[in-house]
Amino acid sequence: MQRWRDHLVEGTRATGGVGGYPLGSLASELADRSESAREALATRFAEWEAYLVDGFTAMREDGLISREADPAELAVTVMTALQGGLLLAQTTREIRPLELALDMAVAHAGRYRTG
Repeated sequence: MQRWRDHLVEGTRATGGVGGYPLGSLASELADRSESAREALATRFAEWEAYLVDGFTAMREDGLISREADPAELAVTVMTALQGGLLLAQTTREIRPLELALDMAVAHAGRYRTG
């Protein structure tokens, strides 16, 4: 998970925070203007979140994280940290908000590591 975090931070650093994440940008523009657009965006977020759920589920099944870990809740935690961090990085043109948000999410998920 640390490599994933580092990859996202470096990618955002390379752009100076410009652009944020396209899905998040679309959501902020369209979610309150059109119910069909909001539903389509929610579906895209759910699809992305499902990849995280699958990853955390596999980690739990492989014994890398404890049985108490809830893959769906971990996925929401990561998505929330990522989107919030990207929004603040885009707004402030500073990478630190993204670093802090992802560090918090990684630390939270890390509480469930076994061994």
